[in-house]
Amino acid sequence: MQAQVDSLAGRVLRGAEALDTPRRFLVGLSGIPGSGKTTLARCVTDAVNRQAGAEVCVCVGMDGFHYTRAQLDAMDDPAYAHARRGAAFTFDADAFVAFVERLRASGHPGALPTLHAPSFSHAEKDPVADGITILPSHKIVLVEGLYCNLSVAPWDRAAACWDLRWLLTIDEAEARARLTRRHVEAGLAPTPDAARHRADTNDLPNGAWILAHTIEPIERLST
Repeated sequence: MQAQVDSLAGRVLRGAEALDTPRRFLVGLSGIPGSGKTTLARCVTDAVNRQAGAEVCVCVGMDGFHYTRAQLDAMDDPAYAHARRGAAFTFDADAFVAFVERLRASGHPGALPTLHAPSFSHAEKDPVADGITILPSHKIVLVEGLYCNLSVAPWDRAAACWDLRWLLTIDEAEARARLTRRHVEAGLAPTPDAARHRADTNDLPNGAWILAHTIEPIERLST
């Protein structure tokens, strides 16, 4: 996997160096739940910075754009909203798109703006406002998340902003096994059977919807 990561990082750096406008180079990485998006994104970010010899790249996960549990409580069917957390309607799509469009906007030569993005606290199970800082030195931003590369509104506006679009593929059975372990370890399900039920009734249907609405063209990766 390291050779693949180093190759991807090299491509990102070359793409950023080739920009002819004073803006950030943006990468959007998507995939179904359990595909390994976060791990790959962190590895590529680290490799970019290692190859550059400086911290020029930052990774932003779209988990910070989840609606809070309080916002889910205020929906018409709170029980359903909580059960389906992770589905597209449980994310603040407009806020995510606005953030990505700010990322894409050109800056002044040598003076890119400092921006902030929300992070996500797995302990609190809610977003943390301004949990991630994107500094002027961060000339590359890798954004990873389920809905980064969709062809449907309003998500398609974000997908149009990426300089590179990546879709991480995985066998569904392997994703299901990973999700089962993850849900038990995170306390989202009390037993493996309950975790599999959560995967089968929420995560994997979300994944099927993502694949059915993925924008083209996109580069498909496997690890």
